[in-house]
Amino acid sequence: MTVLGITGGIATGKSTVLAMFAARGARVVSADAIARALTEPGAPLTAAVADAFPTVAHAAPDGAVTIDRRALADRIFAADDARRTLESILHPAIIQRLREEIDKHRQATEAGVLALEIPLLFEAGLEEMVDTILVVACSEAVQIERIRARLGIDEPAARRMLAAQWPLARKVDSADTVVWTDHGLPETERQVAGVWESLV
Repeated sequence: MTVLGITGGIATGKSTVLAMFAARGARVVSADAIARALTEPGAPLTAAVADAFPTVAHAAPDGAVTIDRRALADRIFAADDARRTLESILHPAIIQRLREEIDKHRQATEAGVLALEIPLLFEAGLEEMVDTILVVACSEAVQIERIRARLGIDEPAARRMLAAQWPLARKVDSADTVVWTDHGLPETERQVAGVWESLV
């Protein structure tokens, strides 16, 4: 089995590309989905996140703690120390789950593709975890436009979010292959089809 690591910058189209690989028969796992599951009300790490960021946590009458994800995102993109604190809480558990998924799929079959969407693959030093690294990229102008449309924020706030991650150009330079998402879904599909053919 080939383990494909899909990464890139915020709002470059990683989840869209992941879905295109799933449609072609890849087994897919999202680090973001793992992070959400780990911080659902009553989940293992919710209390730890709430303790570290009490202003973004809300307790229901039954005592269940909920994390305001938008408020948490605002905190971590505004301050490097806050981002590092959150990463220290979440990353070990996320990485453990990713390794478990890889082990499970390698034991189940020797064929096929396991696609892992890992936004911070480079930042977390997880290159050795995957066989091939695909970076999903777009122009900075398109990326900022997408961030603003998705989150309803101004351009300076969008640029602060970009600054919190590796520059996209650095990720592109470190990739085994790149899919560009600037020119619509049909063109993205064409590129994904080419990558898929090379993998299988």
